[in-house]
Amino acid sequence: MKLYSAPGTCATAMHIVLEWIGKPYEVEHLDFAGMKSPEYLKLNPQGVVPTFVDQDGPLAEGLAILLRLVDQNPEAGVGPATGEAGRDEMYQWLAYLSATLHPFFWPYFMPGRYHADDAQHGAVRQAAQERVDVALTVIDQHLEGKDWMLGEQKSVVDAFLYPMAGWAYGFDKPTSAYPNVDRVIRQLAADPAVQAVHAAQGTKAKVDVSQDAAA
Repeated sequence: MKLYSAPGTCATAMHIVLEWIGKPYEVEHLDFAGMKSPEYLKLNPQGVVPTFVDQDGPLAEGLAILLRLVDQNPEAGVGPATGEAGRDEMYQWLAYLSATLHPFFWPYFMPGRYHADDAQHGAVRQAAQERVDVALTVIDQHLEGKDWMLGEQKSVVDAFLYPMAGWAYGFDKPTSAYPNVDRVIRQLAADPAVQAVHAAQGTKAKVDVSQDAAA
């Protein structure tokens, strides 16, 4: 199994899940030039990460990769198998993270895609933060009374939430303002598998979990 990733992107989620699965895998971190190289474009013509390659061939799109990892590794318990309780809910939340929350960040990080006038980029970023707030509020309310997104056991849904919620810690209304989301992100940041992913990426968690451990 091989994952093409870039530090800090949503591909971090697939990297985390591969660590949870515990089977041999390889990760190649790409910069922008690497994503546009002829070799990589043969695997992913969009020239973006993530791309996952295994015996079934290359697969792009984080949601699709996470579902393949669940289905091909049922013994790992990283998500409900077909026919099990929670399978439809896993579909729902993976779709929500992929198609709703994730796109709300694009105007914040790349406002030039949405308005040609530089003077309007601040307003574009503000609007993006407002949309992220709506989505994180929905997720926070869903997490009330739950350990993880699907209940008592962590899953690919939590792994997918981890990088996206991390991006908002620097927002005007930071991720820490959503207590249930913040709790899940802190739980994950303390996970040895997640810490191994950060070490491999050369990145750090957006939260300081040393205080949590001391408490």
